[in-house]
Amino acid sequence: MLHPAYDLTFYEFDDERDTQVWDVLLCDLVHGKPPLKPLYFGTGWYWYVYAIMNAAETLHLPTTKGWGYRVRDGYPYLTCMKTTKEEAKAREPVFREKIRPFIEDFEGVWNPMKTELMEVYKAAKKTYEIREWDDIKKLSNIELLRFFLDYAFVINRKEAETHMMMLVAANYINGLFQQMWFEIFGKQAPIDPTFAALMSGYEAQDHKVNRELWKLSRKIPGMGLKSALEIEDNKEVLKELEKSDQGRAWLKEYKGFLMEHGWRCERMHAYDTPAWIERPDLAIGRVKVYMNQEEFAFDVERVRLVAKREAAEKEVLAKLSPGQKEWFETLMKSAQKSGYWSEDHTYFCDFYVGALGRCIIAELGRRFAEAGTIDSAEDVHFLHAHEIRKAAVPMKEVNLRPYVERRKAAWEKAYKTDPPPFYGNIEKAGEVLRSDPTLSVSTQLPIVREELKADLYGAAAAPGIVEGTARVIMEANRLSDLKEGEILVAPGTSAAWTVAFSLIKGLVTDGGGALSHPVIMARECGIPCVAGCLQGTQKIKTGQKVKIDGDLGVVFILSK
Repeated sequence: MLHPAYDLTFYEFDDERDTQVWDVLLCDLVHGKPPLKPLYFGTGWYWYVYAIMNAAETLHLPTTKGWGYRVRDGYPYLTCMKTTKEEAKAREPVFREKIRPFIEDFEGVWNPMKTELMEVYKAAKKTYEIREWDDIKKLSNIELLRFFLDYAFVINRKEAETHMMMLVAANYINGLFQQMWFEIFGKQAPIDPTFAALMSGYEAQDHKVNRELWKLSRKIPGMGLKSALEIEDNKEVLKELEKSDQGRAWLKEYKGFLMEHGWRCERMHAYDTPAWIERPDLAIGRVKVYMNQEEFAFDVERVRLVAKREAAEKEVLAKLSPGQKEWFETLMKSAQKSGYWSEDHTYFCDFYVGALGRCIIAELGRRFAEAGTIDSAEDVHFLHAHEIRKAAVPMKEVNLRPYVERRKAAWEKAYKTDPPPFYGNIEKAGEVLRSDPTLSVSTQLPIVREELKADLYGAAAAPGIVEGTARVIMEANRLSDLKEGEILVAPGTSAAWTVAFSLIKGLVTDGGGALSHPVIMARECGIPCVAGCLQGTQKIKTGQKVKIDGDLGVVFILSK
């Protein structure tokens, strides 16, 4: 039986074949919960799945040709397209040469790539004369269609190829280091506090951006504007600031910040959530938090983390034999940079490409709804690229409602469903994950030690032990529900959730491995975290008392 995937045949799940060809397919809880909408699945995510294969084949990865990817009941499932033993043997020497530049000078590879990618975005905006968000409304229908097609098939592909080439290299380097760690020390690296210390204390681009926003926020009290920020509704905050000279002066600086750094959506992998530059009120919640912080929390914590990292490096290297030390140190330094890249790339890849797509697609939705092609502007997210092309010029003559209606019904059903964590033979999952470490960004198996008698076991962790009240939040747009000092429980986190790390004292996520956002950010903020629990949001309820042990990678539910 074939399970439909929003009319995207390359994602269809085949009951009879897929679990025979592949041992197990694991649910991508990090990116796919809540479920992605059809337009993003068929445009943005389409290129990511291709680009993983492209990177695997270009680098001649010995054990994988990329991801096998399927969608069932609205949720994505992925696995490794494993090579044969003969293929692995033939690919190994080529891979060693291809991966060498990344190991020897990781940033030397990444920096030119991210610069080139930013030039692609800026060139596209210049071509279509897009500086401010509403400039998109000046385009004619054919210009808007041309921009959409450039975006869907050229810009998206370029971003995906850059993104996934680096992702594959970063994860393989980190996977090699984790394997070496286990062979030498006999400990699982993702839940080893010493390993976590070695990977900590690196500044990514998003930290730099948040520091700029903190500096801007700290001007609020000195300018006598704090009372305006005490208004609960952030849209009303902006209106209040417009009433005074000081307020308008601050808003001018804020607008400049958004022009440069506001190309970021509330959910990284989607087109259906607004961007900061589109909705200036969105970042005001972060301003409210930052304006009361005399020091930038990331900087304070980083001083401690760098000292801890340097001490851990000396301690670990002292334990090695002369024959181990040189290669271990080389691989360690590269793995440390690969961990930093996991956060650095979100600004240049995920944020910018998503917001640029949002700008184009939101305007298409507005025009389609105005022309009667669809009922609501939001219905555009249930279309595919070829349907947009069909209606983009002769809008009033085309009815796209039938496509929207059936896909929206399927998506709404998926939204109310908790997906099974896997299909196939779960005993094979460890082998699959070892064959392709890039899978650990999206999904991972908990490291279960039954003697600990924990309620949840994680796949990766940030060290520390903490108890507190749980707050279950499924989407970033509900972070306003979060209270200071709570323990956040979520499907996963991305850079759009960064403000939460200024409030919480612990974190539990369903998905994620050692290079996932929740682990890296929690580690950089000194917050205990257990990630990759699979069922955290199902087992834990808001208001329950929980204990996080990030040193052991487990969670205890203290009140039932």
